[in-house]
Amino acid sequence: MGKFFVEDVKCGLGKGGMSCGPGTGEVIVSINVKEGDDSFWISNVEVNGIPNFYISEEDIFDKLCNGSDEEDFFEFLEKRNIDSFEKISLGEYDEIRKSINQNVDNPAVSLIRYIILLTRCPLESVEAVVAMAKGKFVDELEIPASDVE
Repeated sequence: MGKFFVEDVKCGLGKGGMSCGPGTGEVIVSINVKEGDDSFWISNVEVNGIPNFYISEEDIFDKLCNGSDEEDFFEFLEKRNIDSFEKISLGEYDEIRKSINQNVDNPAVSLIRYIILLTRCPLESVEAVVAMAKGKFVDELEIPASDVE
């Protein structure tokens, strides 16, 4: 566990096409994170109010938004789906909130809280929430509580 630097942030709505991923109008958030010398993308696709987290080395935001129906992309997503990140449980929002409360000193808490805030914020706030973290260490941010907190 270390410091998480936010290199890029993407947020949009899905166009549908996946049974366990984006559907019409589903919120999709992808964040390019640098931790030391490592870089990765962590994404959240909220389906019917349920978060679905993925981690990958490459940017999959456009494929998530466009609802790619490529067979190999489904397999790719299945392998990249995560139910925890740095000891933070990533189930439904109540479970995530409980895990965050039990791990307040964990540097990953700020990253997960930020992803949730961006996923859940009103459309008119997206630009400001993106700007809040892009090019910064997420643990140095004052992250407001989301509606699920």
